Amino acid sequence: MKVEWKRERPSRAVLEVELPAEDVAREVGRAAARLARRVRVPGFRPGKAPRTVLERYIGRDEVYGEAIEELVSSGYRQAVAEVGIIPVGRPEFDVKPLDEAKPLQFVARVDVSPEVDPGAYDTVRVAPVEAAFAESDVDAAIEELRKRRSRLVSVADAKAAQGDFVLIRPSAVEGIERFQVGREVLVELGAGGFPEPVETALTGASAGEERTATVGEGRLVATVVDVRRREMPALDDAFAKDVGAESFAELRARLEERLRAEAEVRARETYEDQVITAIVDQATIDLPQSMIDHEVEHLIGDLSESLQRRGFTLDTYLQQSGKDAAGLQEEMRPRAERRLKVRLVLDEIARREGLVPTQEEIAGEEEKVAEELKQDLARVREWLANEGRREGMIAVLRRRKTIAALVERARGPVGG
Repeated sequence: MKVEWKRERPSRAVLEVELPAEDVAREVGRAAARLARRVRVPGFRPGKAPRTVLERYIGRDEVYGEAIEELVSSGYRQAVAEVGIIPVGRPEFDVKPLDEAKPLQFVARVDVSPEVDPGAYDTVRVAPVEAAFAESDVDAAIEELRKRRSRLVSVADAKAAQGDFVLIRPSAVEGIERFQVGREVLVELGAGGFPEPVETALTGASAGEERTATVGEGRLVATVVDVRRREMPALDDAFAKDVGAESFAELRARLEERLRAEAEVRARETYEDQVITAIVDQATIDLPQSMIDHEVEHLIGDLSESLQRRGFTLDTYLQQSGKDAAGLQEEMRPRAERRLKVRLVLDEIARREGLVPTQEEIAGEEEKVAEELKQDLARVREWLANEGRREGMIAVLRRRKTIAALVERARGPVGG
């Protein structure tokens, strides 16, 4: 077999393949034998019809077509292995007419794993990110706890204002979801949980009043049943004990400790993202379209699973968001491109730096997975061994190690 190949942008391989005449003749004979076993030729038992009779019955093109399919498929696999490329999409073939006495020539075009040039990644330096924390964060957290422990009380003759809860009973509903005639609904003003025209129409209303709201082409007419406001608990030790602390001072100290820790985590994650972005933005990589399309499918699959866990379907999500499948794919494309670039750049840097997870790190991750799944470690290792899961886990560990090394270097002086 002869193979010549070249790269075309973006990340596409073109292989020109020539298969020897003897291989072609042998495969044509095999194709005729296979067809003879599958096709019932009158007067012959399956597999016993001579090739000349078979060709008169089904046509030579059928035999040649059967042979070409196998020749091109096997020839393509051998050519890919010989030149050492990694296809990431389905190939397109241009096959010359078959003559079983001559070599068969075909051209295969396929997207391949792109070449990655991470550039001067080792010179990237990023200014530290300070953890954003303020005492007002503690105040806001305490206020949120008070809201959770609050109760709604009816306020007679009050006019509904921002932050109030308005209980309504719809009497007419046209083209607006979430409302049904006669079914009472509690609307919190200012929370954004309902269409803005509905909240606007209810602002200033008192119990017994009828209000009308127009939402797009829809219309809602409802009677205000009641206006309610939050009754908040006092900020004292009794409130603190109600939420699990011994005193209000202890509650505040615990909240401050937790919020400071969360701020540190956010700062670390923000810094990591800035370092990765700085490195990826100066890298050179041509992503093939098929690779991006495949990643978009993964993202949409992840979204669908997330929606299902919350009791929704992808179709429902598309309807409520006013999108269609094509629009969602286009929306996902930039995110898919970034995810691919990050993975590929990190993998290339890991290869250049010789970064690999240790056996102890791999074992630790396996134990973590077993703990999360609440499964026996041996069973988890068996599960990871199937369908490339273990390789995927190791790849994730390798990328984490690479990120840690890049972040540590980005903090230091240039040349350090």
